[in-house]
Amino acid sequence: MISKLDIDIDYQKVVDTYYSLDIDSLLQSNLKQVAVQCRKDCATENQIYESCGSLFYDWIAYEKDPNGKLPLRKKIYKQNEFNTTCNFVKHTYIEEVITKIQKKYNIVRGRFMLMPHKTCLTYHTDETPRIHIPIYTNDNCMMIINDQVQRLPFGNTYFVDTTQTHTALNASKDPRVHLVFCVDMINI
Repeated sequence: MISKLDIDIDYQKVVDTYYSLDIDSLLQSNLKQVAVQCRKDCATENQIYESCGSLFYDWIAYEKDPNGKLPLRKKIYKQNEFNTTCNFVKHTYIEEVITKIQKKYNIVRGRFMLMPHKTCLTYHTDETPRIHIPIYTNDNCMMIINDQVQRLPFGNTYFVDTTQTHTALNASKDPRVHLVFCVDMINI
């Protein structure tokens, strides 16, 4: 379900780059996600948000009217379209990390994902597995995959089989941030 990957990454350098790019302030958007990979033809001003949240459902519209039907996004893209490094992380260590992981895995739709304190995701499955790099976390942050509790401590890169039923929860008083990539199994 979760396995550590052997990829030569300087995790402190990832965190330092995260802070130098001021990603914390970008994560305060409604989606609590910031993309590092975008579509090739995406306008620069949309690159960091277009692939965030659900690719199918418009959760922001739903939050404004939670009594209505969950609406679909106006434009639906496939996750493998998000395979180009976003401009704001070019020439940074984040781009180096993307390149290192790309040598072993076909990653797409990379995003920094914030999970605020005292939150939990729905129990769900994803179309493809994910690769997680914890940026900041603690022992009260965990994933539950097929009813098994798993923790992803800082200092490793993890392959997570999110095609299995899973959730993530942050039962702490602090936020949790991971850099997450979808593994495009179709185009390997």
